[in-house]
Amino acid sequence: MQPKPSRALAKTRAGVGTPTAFPYDVYKGTRVWMTVERAIQDLVENHDIAETTRREYIVGYICKQLEKL
Repeated sequence: MQPKPSRALAKTRAGVGTPTAFPYDVYKGTRVWMTVERAIQDLVENHDIAETTRREYIVGYICKQLEKL
């Protein structure tokens, strides 16, 4: 008799818990990404803004919006 698979393994097999692609990967490493990231860093260091979302999502969203110009 074989042991039951662990819950973690069962979730992985069902597709739950498997990592999905980062929605803004296409922008990572671009000049726009690096510029936006530096600008946000400056604002945070100067206490002009406070981040409540992970930086990569903020930068990615701004890059996506700039692409529409």
